[in-house]
Amino acid sequence: MQDETNVRITSEIWVAAYRKNLDKKGIPIFVNRAGNKIAGAILVKVSKMDGMATLYHRVLDKGGGNCWMKFDDGPEEKINLIIEKQNAFDPDLWVLEVEDPKGRHYLDAVPL
Repeated sequence: MQDETNVRITSEIWVAAYRKNLDKKGIPIFVNRAGNKIAGAILVKVSKMDGMATLYHRVLDKGGGNCWMKFDDGPEEKINLIIEKQNAFDPDLWVLEVEDPKGRHYLDAVPL
């Protein structure tokens, strides 16, 4: 019998569930780069539509689980440069962009 605590959903399935969740809330989301379907890292850029953005990435928490953490924030140009640098050394990377003037992202609403 498989230990359910070690079961991880694939990156592709998580992205699909996340997109569906935001679509239901009327928040636009775009897949700017599709990475490895099984285990690609995921960056989520939240654009406030005013030239500012916040970038989030998935990290391991102290308990060995996954959680979302702010990678950086500031002008979109700065965030886009960070994303370009990450793309340059990680060919498996997913890049999602959420557009919401209030900065809502609901990352914690979809289990990792």
